[in-house]
Amino acid sequence: MIDGVNVTLGGREFVVPPLNLKALRKLAPKIQMLAAIGDVPTDEQLEAVASVVHSALVRNYPDMTQEEVEDALDLLNLVPTIDAVMQASGLRRVAPGEAQEPVTSTGRASTGS
Repeated sequence: MIDGVNVTLGGREFVVPPLNLKALRKLAPKIQMLAAIGDVPTDEQLEAVASVVHSALVRNYPDMTQEEVEDALDLLNLVPTIDAVMQASGLRRVAPGEAQEPVTSTGRASTGS
């Protein structure tokens, strides 16, 4: 199990790990779209949420389908789940008009040994 942020989806507890670099590259446009989600998400934004959340969760839950993610997400857990993915990945979702603050690490650098 990869460390991450705990979320509850559909009454079950999940650990949301960080997105890997492959997913970050592939999903960059969808991740950017998440910052603009308002009170009533568009269909395109909902698809982006499902893709991004699924890409993170599948690292710890390889058998989980995107359809299962969509079934578990609702308007009450949507934003906290997006925030969990962003937090676990070292990113921060920014509201429209809000300035992006740099993310700094408080951990030690890896020496590779």
